[in-house]
Amino acid sequence: MRLTFQTDYALRMLIYLAVHQGRPCRVTDVAAAYGISRNHLLKVAFRLGRLGYLTTARGRTGGIALARRPEDINLGEVVRHMEDDFALMECMRRDGGLCVISPACRLEGVVVKALEAFLAVFDGYTLADIAGNRFELTKLLETRRVSGEVA
Repeated sequence: MRLTFQTDYALRMLIYLAVHQGRPCRVTDVAAAYGISRNHLLKVAFRLGRLGYLTTARGRTGGIALARRPEDINLGEVVRHMEDDFALMECMRRDGGLCVISPACRLEGVVVKALEAFLAVFDGYTLADIAGNRFELTKLLETRRVSGEVA
């Protein structure tokens, strides 16, 4: 199982905002801290805002911030909202795919159980759980943003 860049960036953006709670942040700051595309992050921020995870404000004093407390943001929920497709195999596609053995194959059931187990791990954690080491995260994120280090 591999998460899309959208989901990866969404989780990283949420971590950044949890660490910098209490002050408005700019997408540009998040992009600089992680060394990733501002344009991609703008799309992610827009989607997270529509899903109710972020608040956004325009203008000089504007920015993005968490719309919920970190302990109220479940990682499994975020992953499910950000991933467009969990069809890990041909037979799991919405259109039924093209696999000729689908009617008799038992592999799909195994893959579905594996996917459920994968998502269940995310379900067991909140944003507060993964951003609880705020001091260490802040130090790493700010050092990279200020230095302009690029991956």
